[in-house]
Order: sequence, then C-alpha cells, then structure tokens
Amino acid sequence: MLYLLLRNFVRFGLKWYVTDWQLKNLEFADLKQPALIVSNHPNSFFDALVIAVHAPADIRFLTRGDIFDKPWANWLLRSVFMIPIYRKNQDEEINIKNAFSIDECVKELTKGNKILIFPEGISRNKLTLQPFMHTGMRMLIERSIQMDVPLQIQPYAIGYSSFDHIPKAVSLEGMSAVDCTNYLEGPNQVNTTQLISDLRDKLEFNLPEGFIAENHINRTKNEWMRLPAKAGYYTHNWFYQIVKKQVKKKTEGTIFYDSLMFAVLLFTYPVLVFVIALIFANLVGFWTGVLFFVLLPFLAYCWVNHQPIKTAETQEEERSNQLQ
Repeated sequence: MLYLLLRNFVRFGLKWYVTDWQLKNLEFADLKQPALIVSNHPNSFFDALVIAVHAPADIRFLTRGDIFDKPWANWLLRSVFMIPIYRKNQDEEINIKNAFSIDECVKELTKGNKILIFPEGISRNKLTLQPFMHTGMRMLIERSIQMDVPLQIQPYAIGYSSFDHIPKAVSLEGMSAVDCTNYLEGPNQVNTTQLISDLRDKLEFNLPEGFIAENHINRTKNEWMRLPAKAGYYTHNWFYQIVKKQVKKKTEGTIFYDSLMFAVLLFTYPVLVFVIALIFANLVGFWTGVLFFVLLPFLAYCWVNHQPIKTAETQEEERSNQLQ
C-alpha cells in the first residue's frame, strides 16, 4: 500500500519537474513473466523513479546496502520494496548478506514480480554505458535458473536533456526482453558471460547519442499558459531559488542534484501550499483558502511547463557518488 501511494505521488509530482516525456516501445514489458529489469544508470536515484512510474507492475529495487544500516531506514526502505545489495568495500560479511538478498530476490521472482538492478552499479552522470559490475546480476541469474524460474531480462534505455536544469526532457525506451533460457548449456547451467555481453550490446545500441533535445510540439501546445506562467514565476520563484541554493550547496560536485532537488520539492511544496491556504482561510475566509490551495499549484504548473527546456551542451567533469 505504501509503495502504491508513493509511486502515484511521485508520478503526480513529476508533472511539475519533467515537462517532456519521450516514451518509446514501453509495450515490450511483459506483465506475466518474472523479470529482471536493467537499465543504464546516469542520474542516481532519479533513474529508478523514471522506470518505476512507467513500469506496468510493481518493482522490487536492489539498492546500495549501506543506507539500510539504521533500523528505521531498514523498515522504511523495505516498505517500498527495496532490497540491499553490498559492494566489496561496504561490509565485512558481504558474501553472506548478498546471498540472503539474492535468495530474497529469487523468492520475489517466483511470485512473478520484477526486480530492478543497474548493472553499472555506480551512477556517474555519464551519457555512455559504464563497465558492468557483473557479480550481483550473475548471482541473481544463476540462482534463478537453479530454482527453475523462467527469468526474462527487460532492458530500458534512459536519456536526459541535462542533469542540472529544470524543467527537463526525459526519454525512456523499452526493448524486447532477453530470455535467459536461450542461454542454457545444460541442466540448471546458464552462460551468463554471453548473456551479459549480449545485453550490454543491446543497451549500448539503444542509448541516446548525447543529451536529448526538447520536443518542440509541446512548446506550441503550451502557448496558452503564457499569462498564468508569469504569475507562477512571480509567486513561486522566491521559494524555488531558496530550495535550489540549498540543494546546490549540499550536492556540489556530486551526482545527486536532480534526485535531491526533486525529493525536496516533492515533499516541501505541498506543505507550503497548505500553510499559505490555511493562513488565507483564517484571515479572509474558508473559500479563499481553497482558492489559493488550487490556484498556486496551477500557476506553478503553467510556469514550469511554459519554460523552454535547456539541453546541456557538454558533459560535466567526473562527479562523486557520495554526499558531503
């Protein structure tokens, strides 16, 4: 229930953040078969959100294990279907913990559920496909085959207009699934080396060439928003600039700007609107409060959707995947 509510909330909130969705071949996703969903990983946690809100089924997420350390975090993350996976330098008992996580994933797959994993392992704000960290994916594929799970691998390719500008264009392309049973070499034996190599070739072939450009048809459709967009700018830019300044400071030199910026806006803006509406309701009247509760998000929506999308021209230097 928490996952469903959060996914719908994120999907709704993205309307104020991504104004140009370029979706292609998403119908390739199979609702019936257990599947391992894989994708390139250019933009930190934002990549998982892009896939989750467009996937036709609930997804379980393999996530860096160090963020599960605190009991409250472990409970919350598992409530939204996240499963820890550990890198070599994260834990002394990495092999034991990862074995439990892989078994947990296989149990989900036997139920027909989907597991999302990023084979690159670490996000680097890179447009090209980075080297794969094979261990986790190899273990998951081999364990699934040993348990007679007819595993499919569903690839997606993600592209962005930039990693730093809002609003943005995002592309998501689905590809035909890879059937792991086609790589069997004997009873419960699968050629994971060839499978992963073919999968990588498929992803590389379908990746966007550089930052994607805005679909200008949307600009024409949104021309009616010109006047309310100006009102949206004058009523919201002060708040946006405060949030932007703080997030920039926190994420300087890292890959987390988009993810943290979206998260902060997603959870603080509704509070701001509620507080303003409550103030006007008490000072002027109930229906005035209701008017502001509806009007402010509408003006913000027009402001964001009327803005041109900036396409990054060059890729930034190497960025860290650790917050300061």
